Amino acid sequence: LGQILLALRAHDSRIEDRLADLLQLYVPAEPETVTTVVAIANRANRRIGHYGHIGKPGQAQQAVENVLEGRQRPSAELIPLTQLEAWANDQDLPAKTPFPSTQNALPPALSDTAPTANGQSPARTAAAPTTIMTGKKTGDGTPEIRIDSVSRAQPTADGTPGAVDYKKTRAKAKDMINNDAGVRLPRRRDRCPKRTPGAVNEGNAMQMLLLTGLEDHGNAIMANLLSKSGLSRNRIDRDLNVLEASVSEAAHHLRGDAAAELDRHFQLDNLDLNSQNKQADGCIIAALLMMNAAMLHQRIAHGRWLAGVSDLETVKNDPNVVRRLRREWGDIMLHDFHPVLLPAVKAMEAVEDSGKVAGLERALRHIAAEAERIAETYADMGSDHAGPLFNRVMGNQASDGAYFTRPVAASIAARLTLDAAGDADWTDPRTWRSHKTVDLACGSGTLLAAMLTDMKRRARAQGASAQDLSRLQKVGVEDAFKGLDINPVSLQLAASQLTAGNQDIRYRRMGLHQMPYGPRKDDSIVRAGTLELLLQKSIVPDPNALPLPDAEIASRAVWNQRDDDAELEDAVEAASDARIVIMNPPFTHRAKMGEKFPAEVQTALRKRADAALTCLTDADPDMADFGDKTSIGPLFVALADRCVNADTGILTGIRPTTAMSATSGQRERQVLASRFHIHTVLTCHLPSQKNM
Repeated sequence: LGQILLALRAHDSRIEDRLADLLQLYVPAEPETVTTVVAIANRANRRIGHYGHIGKPGQAQQAVENVLEGRQRPSAELIPLTQLEAWANDQDLPAKTPFPSTQNALPPALSDTAPTANGQSPARTAAAPTTIMTGKKTGDGTPEIRIDSVSRAQPTADGTPGAVDYKKTRAKAKDMINNDAGVRLPRRRDRCPKRTPGAVNEGNAMQMLLLTGLEDHGNAIMANLLSKSGLSRNRIDRDLNVLEASVSEAAHHLRGDAAAELDRHFQLDNLDLNSQNKQADGCIIAALLMMNAAMLHQRIAHGRWLAGVSDLETVKNDPNVVRRLRREWGDIMLHDFHPVLLPAVKAMEAVEDSGKVAGLERALRHIAAEAERIAETYADMGSDHAGPLFNRVMGNQASDGAYFTRPVAASIAARLTLDAAGDADWTDPRTWRSHKTVDLACGSGTLLAAMLTDMKRRARAQGASAQDLSRLQKVGVEDAFKGLDINPVSLQLAASQLTAGNQDIRYRRMGLHQMPYGPRKDDSIVRAGTLELLLQKSIVPDPNALPLPDAEIASRAVWNQRDDDAELEDAVEAASDARIVIMNPPFTHRAKMGEKFPAEVQTALRKRADAALTCLTDADPDMADFGDKTSIGPLFVALADRCVNADTGILTGIRPTTAMSATSGQRERQVLASRFHIHTVLTCHLPSQKNM
């Protein structure tokens, strides 16, 4: 039913708001007798007892409560689960099975009843169990009862439910007890007087559920339906779910004839099958890029401050929607927004080059229609929504060394960082500009977005208005926040996160930089991404360079002197002299650098990283044992030390615990302790996960 509602939502947005008018839902009347699988946890011996119960609806819960509260022993009202299994296994045999012996006698409530006409117990002919009910006592001694459906084999061709799988049902019950799966039931004595809430009786056969009214269960039923369909009555949650569904639908259109081209474009074709299965394919990535670009397009068109940008209502109906969007996005990029639009345009061009554009046209029309409706929500969305959404859609990006930072960790890191920065007037744009914040491996921008969110929170607490916050966010995006990464997809997500929460998006520039990574077409140099900065004199001065007092000497060639690369000039300026460096540096194993590239390129990447380490140690001998030959993470920390302001800078890093405890990281800890005042070390103790 939820899938049907989601399909209808694409054609009729009234589903969320008028579900009660559009849907009538009926349920059968309660049966006279129901069979339930019961599992009760014994805290004393840490074991789970498995039973069966046959009786009227509601009696199983009463029996479990009686056992948990010590009023009855399990044998008083429950039967061994093995008895239900035995009946299930021989249910097709002739009706000559005798009434259960006293060894497996039924509880008095059932054994006192008369046998049926064929001489069998009523329990023997009862229906198969449909639900699992579990009971345990919580830490404070309160009974906790949960319910879920039993596990079954596959249904038959005509739709008849499969037989109960008792082995999987036991496992499911264990999960309900240990991991709180299923639905928790209120205790019977805590319930309201018995009535038929939210239902209209139609004779004795069916009940029509009412989906309106605060006094009954209607709202809960409606919320559950919308939730199961991926929809929600909350506009932000609802539209984010629609965004995720829209990306999946657009990717489906692209897979028709562009899957191979997009996998090659995003260099996913070189990954092994295991790595491919853990992350989004090229079609999902392309669809997300185009969706983000389309929502930015709609916000610009809605603001009507940039000429020549049409509303998506017009664009989606254009006979050649691909050409129309490529042209209009090109016009927007003359203004800026390259990090958001250029990756989407490149993905479109990759499909166009193949000559198979039918799927691309369908995908773009679908994206334009959905982006037109949800762009406003996206503008209001904070990083706490955007980050998890992107991570959920993109999957594991470990092939690029990308491990998405959890929003909670990012929020804590941002707050601690700004606490260490001291008191400041966060309503003043000059304060924002003086707190240049750099993430050397920004990924999808979760840490930068968390810094933006916390700066705005502090400004709001100091009296900034909504208009002031919009102005300050513009200052932050243009002047204060700098992000470097090798992945254009991640940078687009970062740009989208930094512009979220602000309807006014008249940004002149964005401080996001794609770092050269891998082989270049024009020469044989293989670049190492952000680590290239360690090869720049502006970051790591060359100790062997000769002094150049006049023009004559300056014109002489010095063979061992490294030249600054024009391609990296902007990135050098962005990263240098930062008040704050905050990052979750890649802790990719050195042997796995550049998994997307052929073996010879991977070898060249490792040599390039070694060259960066050599330049660093030549200029700074203390770093001789700082780098780790197995991980590139320490090199990013060493680079951060070079980028942060030596007098007032703050360095915040999210690191594996081994960096704080392993012998191999001792030199790194010693150098950091000698160069920085350690403000806070925050760690988490989870012994159950063997993770200090």
